[in-house]
Amino acid sequence: MGRYALLVGCCYLGDRDELQGCYNDVDAMQGLLINRFGFHPNDVIVLTDMPNSPLKPTGAVIKYQLCQMIKRAMAGDVVLFYFSGHGTHQDFWEGPYCKRLEAIVPSDFNLIYSADFRYMVNNMPQGADFVMIADSCNSGGLIDQSKEQVGPGFRPDVCYRTRSYNYGNIGGGRRAKRMPIESVLRHLRPLSHVDSSDIRTLLRDIYGNQASILFRRHVDPDARVDRGILISGCQSNETAVDDDGKHRRPYGLFTDELCSTLRNLRRPMMSNAELVETIRDNLRNKDQHPCLYCSDRHADAPFLWVR
Repeated sequence: MGRYALLVGCCYLGDRDELQGCYNDVDAMQGLLINRFGFHPNDVIVLTDMPNSPLKPTGAVIKYQLCQMIKRAMAGDVVLFYFSGHGTHQDFWEGPYCKRLEAIVPSDFNLIYSADFRYMVNNMPQGADFVMIADSCNSGGLIDQSKEQVGPGFRPDVCYRTRSYNYGNIGGGRRAKRMPIESVLRHLRPLSHVDSSDIRTLLRDIYGNQASILFRRHVDPDARVDRGILISGCQSNETAVDDDGKHRRPYGLFTDELCSTLRNLRRPMMSNAELVETIRDNLRNKDQHPCLYCSDRHADAPFLWVR
């Protein structure tokens, strides 16, 4: 059985929305997957936006790497995508209705939306699974149209009011892992040839065919398949937290609790639903609620498997 993982950490160094713990989060996940879950080191790709990184985690690079893993996968295989960095969401009007799409923020701000991840899941081969673990704000619902198993009980694609919080320092050496759309626009405008405040126009102008599939073709939600598993660091209307660590290395609170739970696991295995519920109970930040989105079958299935 093949196991392929892409681990991405973005700290956005030098930006006013800079984070501190994302590189350490990726290191922790890499060690966990290799030492605890039997991933071969050659099948675990790590991308960060460190200045000396040979390949930065841009939107195009992330999607290319994931698509290559999906093409390589066969029945029984697992493709795992882990992201630690900023998340965001955008409300789009479709006729009289408002539809919300969550997104992650790559190093070049070429947003990857929930529709992109739905498209990738729909291209997984029969019998293979796509597992996404997202330690970012608004991460609930990052695989569009997935069924909620553990969560707040509302649809992430509906335009509910987002919980209010400070987008910068939230006290105690902690920062929100959310980049408002206004900040994304601030980065994109100098790169564009058009004078626009519409993020879709800017992304299409700057990145062309490398922009989100959302702007290039329709992703049919009725064609969805049940091979996607999303474990999100928080609900779609919440913030995830980056901690400066004080007397230890900086880290993401969700990733730290996830890794701690799995390292200390005494039973042979834990189901996806049990894992998320355990993290929700133990997470020190009680304003952050991890969620699980997947089919009923996957909710009761073990999280990967313990070697």
